[in-house]
Amino acid sequence: MEISVQARHHETVRPEIGRLHASARAEASDQHEVLRKATEAVNTLQAEFARVQAAGGVTDIVVRPIATGSWRPVVKGRQQPALYRASAGLRADFTDFDALAEVAARFGGTEGIELNYVEWRLTEATRLELETLCLTKAVERARDRATVMAHAAGAGSVSFVQLADPGLLGEAPSARQSFESAVRGAPMAMMARGAAKMGDEQPLAGIDLQPEDLTVEVVVEARLSA
Repeated sequence: MEISVQARHHETVRPEIGRLHASARAEASDQHEVLRKATEAVNTLQAEFARVQAAGGVTDIVVRPIATGSWRPVVKGRQQPALYRASAGLRADFTDFDALAEVAARFGGTEGIELNYVEWRLTEATRLELETLCLTKAVERARDRATVMAHAAGAGSVSFVQLADPGLLGEAPSARQSFESAVRGAPMAMMARGAAKMGDEQPLAGIDLQPEDLTVEVVVEARLSA
């Protein structure tokens, strides 16, 4: 007798990183002036990120190049002189959430600087550790579920025939081929879910930052013989 099951396991943890996405913007009728303003805003925010990084509260800083553009507004059917704009994106990974709140309070209303959103994340080491734990527990649950079904049907012990990501169970491959491809191939299905998902873009509202937990979940499908 063959038994096919699906099993899952999840772990919920507090975020370790608050990735702040920000931008520096400027508009002016003079091309050199708009570049000067945008550069000044970028340097101001970058210097603040570097200060927090030196204190151990930021692990990574990304500053993207300044992009420029121009357009000619039309007022009452008449084309006006050209206006210029310049903008650049910045990103900083905060491990000190109090420092993140201070930056939000200090620069939230600064002209030319926009604090767009915070992305709550885990470190790569923690993510991999949780994925391994969830994968192990999900496989154990698959075996336990199949065992209960086998005993209810009057059969004995069970053994794995196939183990795979959801939707990847083949029709009739050998047990050895299926198991090895699952282990050596792509990792089992993993997702982050919850009120604040891993990688979701969360608006930065106020300075009392209280990030919600992140949930890492693994789902596996298995076919066992009894």
